Amino acid sequence: MGALNVAVVSRDSSIRLQAARAFDSAPPEWTVALHHAPPADADVVVAGADMDVEADVVFDPARPGRVLDDVSRAVDRTRETRIIAVTSPSGGTGVTTVALHLARESARSAPTCLVDFDLEWGAGCRLGLPADAPTWAEAGDSEASLLRAALPVPGGFRVLAGPEGTGPPDVGVLLRAARAHFGRIVVDIGRASEVPDLLESANAVVLVLAPSAPSARRARIVLDGLTSGRVAIITNRVGPGGEMTKAEIEGIIGRKVALELPCDRRLRDAEDDDRLLAARWSRWERGIHRLWRTIESA
Repeated sequence: MGALNVAVVSRDSSIRLQAARAFDSAPPEWTVALHHAPPADADVVVAGADMDVEADVVFDPARPGRVLDDVSRAVDRTRETRIIAVTSPSGGTGVTTVALHLARESARSAPTCLVDFDLEWGAGCRLGLPADAPTWAEAGDSEASLLRAALPVPGGFRVLAGPEGTGPPDVGVLLRAARAHFGRIVVDIGRASEVPDLLESANAVVLVLAPSAPSARRARIVLDGLTSGRVAIITNRVGPGGEMTKAEIEGIIGRKVALELPCDRRLRDAEDDDRLLAARWSRWERGIHRLWRTIESA
């Protein structure tokens, strides 16, 4: 695995002592240090249960021997290019907005590109990109051409926008080029039927639906056609109406709903200004953060 800088973050003296002992058998290439807050130069952050901080691993004092394996798995996750597909059984559920905010979460820990496969209204429209902005149709099959087409946007990630009036791309060629440079690829698929093969090959699928009976019934059809078990189902309340409860929706789709995103006026204001929601204290943004942590730990 090579050199690794591990930061153990805790203010509890007993947890700090147990964690230090747990790392006694760590590989000699690892540098392990105790901290009260996550340092910027850490490769892996291990947080004690007493800390509410961004962490790759949470130290369990009841099972201290597992922490070395947990750190190794965290390193493997960061070094493997992962593809997260965000889609919906129908349009108008906020797939692009969810995908963009997940890409920003991802960019905090790995080079990230959002690839826009929404063939109607995708990331370019949502971010207000100019009509002549480069798209994945110009990306080619080399890393250099892909980076020219992948536009850096506020939030610390890049966007491969979708061209207007073009059918589905050669997904394999495009993603192979993207894997050479990015650690995370978030794919915006407006409707699940547009690029079905990608849903099966993605490391994780986020299925966004409105909290309504028709949307739940369509979601059930999509789920019945998926063989991948790596699916997080979320409801996104984009406006008034759709008052079904979480339990009612779960009864229709036959699966657990991982997250309910509330209607947020601040998000609507941000969309009007072609920007992402900046307030981490927003319930909507906190929900996206929890969703990303669930995806990363899977």
